Amino acid sequence: MVLAAVLPFVATGAAAILPVLLLAVPIALIDGIRRYGWATLLFFAAETLLISNFFENLSVETGFPFGHYHYTGGPQLIHVPIYIGPVYFGLGYLCWRVAELLLAGDRRRAMDLFGVPALAAALMAVFDLGSDSVASTVNHVWEWERGGGVFGVPFTNYLGWWLVTYLFFQVFAIYLHRRQAVARETPQAPAPVVYAALALNAVSYFLAAEDMAVTDPSGAVWSHQALAETMMVINLFAVLPLALLALRSSTRNRRR
Repeated sequence: MVLAAVLPFVATGAAAILPVLLLAVPIALIDGIRRYGWATLLFFAAETLLISNFFENLSVETGFPFGHYHYTGGPQLIHVPIYIGPVYFGLGYLCWRVAELLLAGDRRRAMDLFGVPALAAALMAVFDLGSDSVASTVNHVWEWERGGGVFGVPFTNYLGWWLVTYLFFQVFAIYLHRRQAVARETPQAPAPVVYAALALNAVSYFLAAEDMAVTDPSGAVWSHQALAETMMVINLFAVLPLALLALRSSTRNRRR
């Protein structure tokens, strides 16, 4: 069912990333409620929205921790579009579940408490590495005011993404640990399937990319096709393999 829902978005190319990300929200709600219950999922959603919005606005104002940028669309919660919060929640929950699957063979308490948050944050950063340049440099959903060496994006953006997402994942891990919450068994495939769909969208985007030059706010000129090609390579050899490994782990767990 999940695969049937995401495939039409994957095939559409340029407009697919945001719909697939927003599709992660109902998946996170359904799986999260079944796995943790209303109260625990509500805590995850609340602290994710609070921490992400605080640091997004802080960075728009000061440049820390992501760098100097601003969003171009609205409506906004202070300086950040309202839809950004649900993206953090939906994608964040999916990365949490993918990280659990990737570390399923090591059930030590320390791994659950610290390893899963660190890996989930890395999964968030890897996804952003394969999408931010197109979203900002080409589509101008947000703009990096001083540009950056990673196709118009500064390296601080990815350090910031890991830091901020690690913080809300770590808070959630501590919350689960202190409450001694028992996670119920739920279908494991949806999270890696959607994570893989985000990667595969880069292929259709590359195939549809126009041959044109784009200029970032710093004045640097980039090739649209080169950007799309680079994002596709990152997704195919970084995001997709992680999704497939997690999907393999979910299949093996189901057979036990």
